Amino acid sequence: MATKDDLNRGLTLLIQEGRRIGDVLTEEQWAKTVDHDGWKNKEVLAHVSAIGTIVVPMMSAWTNAPSGADVGQGLDIDALNEQLVAARRGKTIAELAEEIVTTYTGVIEFVNNAPDETLAKPVTILGYKDVPASDLMMRMVVLHGLSHVYSAYSAVMMS
Repeated sequence: MATKDDLNRGLTLLIQEGRRIGDVLTEEQWAKTVDHDGWKNKEVLAHVSAIGTIVVPMMSAWTNAPSGADVGQGLDIDALNEQLVAARRGKTIAELAEEIVTTYTGVIEFVNNAPDETLAKPVTILGYKDVPASDLMMRMVVLHGLSHVYSAYSAVMMS
């Protein structure tokens, strides 16, 4: 199970790299298509930023659901992602990078204050069955966010 320290280190790295990428890519590089769904780098950053705003309510919903319930049942992840990104299309890169800092700092605070039994609660969602909530947070928030940041860098490297 991912510990609070594991999550905090991962979230801190995500904040650091979100801030770093916000400072180093050019406008042309932000406009590159990086995602297999056609998102450009800026939209990928908007996605990472947006996820930070939903982690706490998402984790609360997951860990308060009845044991064994599939908390992802009926969830249209593509529609949710599009809605979250669309809400940020007018933001600048600097605003998106700052939102990453602010929201994921709040996620760290949530992790630090979460009871151990909350982070250990088994959750079933989107193919994951009875996985500790902390492991899902590590996979679906930390690793997911870092993979998107890396994909943005990769799109620039491969062009």
